[in-house]
Amino acid sequence: MHLAIYSIQNTLFEGEVEKLIARTPMGEITVLDNHIPLISTLVGPALIAIDKNGKKDIIPVSSGIIEVRPGSETVALL
Repeated sequence: MHLAIYSIQNTLFEGEVEKLIARTPMGEITVLDNHIPLISTLVGPALIAIDKNGKKDIIPVSSGIIEVRPGSETVALL
């Protein structure tokens, strides 16, 4: 799935990932390819993007919004 993470100043991450682990006010979620549509707020401490080789990119987060668009991309705005 394509993942894009943006802040007001710049792009923090953009690329293909196998899954994204994020914390929302309701708990931790894991977003996989073909996930149901979702819009939620984010809470810290981080987003964890894992690629197909198991490599983890950890992006610090204090707050933000996540939008999952099936068949397109997942976007996080921080």
